[in-house]
Amino acid sequence: MSKNDISSSLEDYLEAIAEIIERNGHAHTKDIADRLGVKMPSVTNALQALSARGLIHYQSHSPVELTTEGAQTAAVIRHRHTALKKFFSEILKLENKEADTTACKIEHVIGETVLSRFVALIDAISDREDCAPLREYLASTMPKICPDETEELISLDQLPKDKSAVVVKVAEGLRGLKKFADLGLVPGTLLQFEGRAPFGDLLRIKVMGSSLSLRAGDAQYIWVKLAD
Repeated sequence: MSKNDISSSLEDYLEAIAEIIERNGHAHTKDIADRLGVKMPSVTNALQALSARGLIHYQSHSPVELTTEGAQTAAVIRHRHTALKKFFSEILKLENKEADTTACKIEHVIGETVLSRFVALIDAISDREDCAPLREYLASTMPKICPDETEELISLDQLPKDKSAVVVKVAEGLRGLKKFADLGLVPGTLLQFEGRAPFGDLLRIKVMGSSLSLRAGDAQYIWVKLAD
């Protein structure tokens, strides 16, 4: 039976059973209910459904056991979860709980081809020597990106001299969006305002180690928040 033959909810149960057995050596109905935060009748219904699909051995008042097929399916589900959680925690720098929750939401819909490419990307960023600058950039930038809309944002042209900031959003009214994106002026980018030109409306900013000139009129469309 393919993992696609069971719902995302049943995948959660199967994953929980495998984790509990690995930790405790056995999995009882109450253990599963506690692990998933659900009521006992819900667990019973799910176990009956998994048993009917040949993924577990289930008898009332006895520990739940995975069948060979159930163990294989659970391993695939857990592999997806582990790989996605690693991406969210090590690459996107999310807190452990948020990384775990996000991985749980996505793992049920991601295909094996996409997953394998995620793993290749994670391994490359984590291990390749030529990715060291990228690792440093991610480590310094990702934790500063926050969707909290209550934070005060300022337009780039209002950023004080020598101050650093993170780009939060770029307004659609900015002409040549692709040009600015190619320069690195996209949400999440860390930049520094170096100052204004003596004459005219040009601003000097440093982005990823390079100094750029930007019209003040264009800078009004780029919203940033001060970096810590």
